Amino acid sequence: MMLSDIRDYIAGLDMAEQCYMGKLDAKKDNSIGCYHLRRSGSSHIPLGGRSNATYDILPVSILIHGSRYAVETERMAHKLYQVLRDLENETVNNQTIKFCRMLVPEPQDVGTDDNGIYEMVIETEFYTEKEEE
Repeated sequence: MMLSDIRDYIAGLDMAEQCYMGKLDAKKDNSIGCYHLRRSGSSHIPLGGRSNATYDILPVSILIHGSRYAVETERMAHKLYQVLRDLENETVNNQTIKFCRMLVPEPQDVGTDDNGIYEMVIETEFYTEKEEE
């Protein structure tokens, strides 16, 4: 599973006017961005080697680029957080997301951008069925 698959899943929730991955210079209000979560540590390889793996992990940082109103942005972020927290066995682009492991207890307030739009971040790990090699 790739970051573009996560973007497609979140876009399919119809919670945002725009869903993107990577940098977007002209963000619309009420948009959601998906980024690779930069973490240190080793990759997931089970005892006996990669052939024994039954799942993959994709760490993702999700930016909720809300509106000029903190309450609206917070509502949008909490709604997405709850959907991801409760996600089980969802298929996107012919691949299965088993569940999400939330890395923060709630959406994190990161203030406003240069235009005064409130933003929040959700960090999570998507556990997916292992892709055939």
